[in-house]
Amino acid sequence: MRRYGLGVIFLGLALALSGAYGMWSGWDYIQLERGWSLFIGGATAVSGGVVTIAIGRAIGVLGRIADKVPATQASAADLINEAQAPPQSVDATAPPKPPVEVDRYIASGSVYVMFSDGSVEVQTDGAARRYPSLAALRADTGVGGG
Repeated sequence: MRRYGLGVIFLGLALALSGAYGMWSGWDYIQLERGWSLFIGGATAVSGGVVTIAIGRAIGVLGRIADKVPATQASAADLINEAQAPPQSVDATAPPKPPVEVDRYIASGSVYVMFSDGSVEVQTDGAARRYPSLAALRADTGVGGG
């Protein structure tokens, strides 16, 4: 069993005891300036020692709580590293976004619409036909282009 905060508690105890000794030794000279200084300094040391003992006790309690926490929980450093890491890729189950129209032009009475995914749509006489690529359009129409 690990003993957390024991050193802090012992330092607080030493501080409080030395403060109590200072108060006791200054009591006989309380009417002199030296006695008052010893008494006030001792009282300050006692109160500081009590606070240090309380901090040591809190460290002990928090240490025992930390021992009971499962190791699977992320530490603060892990959370900081995760927050600074670049965002992960989009979920594979998300539907693909529709392509965006990039360009549109008219030639020989037909409207040609080019999309961001490389596909081409040809609109002629109210009918529209979509090709997966410009090469597929050229192959279907027999136009070499270049």
